[in-house]
Amino acid sequence: MAFSEVVGRERKHLNLLAFDIGGTTIKHGVVTAKGDILQKGSDATPASMALLLELLQDIKHRYAADYTLSGAAFSTPGIPNQITGFIDGGSAIPYLHEVPFKPKAQECMQLAVSFENDANCAALAETWLGSARKMKDIIMVVSGSGIGGAIIKDGALHRGANGYGGEFGYMVMNKHGETFSGITSPVELAKRVSAAKRTNIDAVRVFELAEAGDEVARREVDRHFYYLAVGLYNLQFAYDPEAILIGGAISERCDYISRIYEKIDLLITANSMADLRPNLCKCRFGNDANLIGAVAYFNQSFRPKPEVAG
Repeated sequence: MAFSEVVGRERKHLNLLAFDIGGTTIKHGVVTAKGDILQKGSDATPASMALLLELLQDIKHRYAADYTLSGAAFSTPGIPNQITGFIDGGSAIPYLHEVPFKPKAQECMQLAVSFENDANCAALAETWLGSARKMKDIIMVVSGSGIGGAIIKDGALHRGANGYGGEFGYMVMNKHGETFSGITSPVELAKRVSAAKRTNIDAVRVFELAEAGDEVARREVDRHFYYLAVGLYNLQFAYDPEAILIGGAISERCDYISRIYEKIDLLITANSMADLRPNLCKCRFGNDANLIGAVAYFNQSFRPKPEVAG
């Protein structure tokens, strides 16, 4: 019997091992096929592919002591190639792109494996059980070390002709060639302020300094919101989604959405021909979105095919 048929018959009883592979940490957990997280943890991201595979085996053994695991669902950076098993593109984990990741993971864990881009996973989680539940057309924008993105079109992931659908971070934002990712990601924001002040501070500290009246931090934070607003305003008119979901740790700030709207309203005032105001929403699941979304994609990957009459 094919694995998809087994999954189809026993779906409601499945426990899946879910991973969110990031440049600094690997988040993991046991998640039911319905999206409930039963247990979770994290480990530092290893320095090589060999060490990563050892860690995956170790994590599996930890959870297998308490749960029967039926598969492994991965959220990864880059562009998972569903045909070759490689993770195309680039990320903060270069070795991840040098080998066929999916078959390697299957071999070392002895489990059925699915893998999907991290921003796509977040979008799947939010449309499955989160802030965009019941919506069919949304855009997801995730702020972190760069800007990740995803497009849900008619209820399904839109990958585009070359797999770059939703890669908003590559958008060029001005005549200097600066990209959406380079201007608006919190990590790049912190780098600019750190360089100006000849110290090392993170984005949280930059916002604190701005609120305290520091001129350098205030100017960079203002620039951050301006270009974020420009990008989101343009995306609204390019795709016209029901909502644009904003994710990433920085979006947890209570004033984050309202600060973006302040800049968007200036753009609307300046462009009287187009007064459509994007519907900006925070994500429901925060740091758990990629784990839940990875399971959503696993469910789709192993969904039983309908029988054909005749």
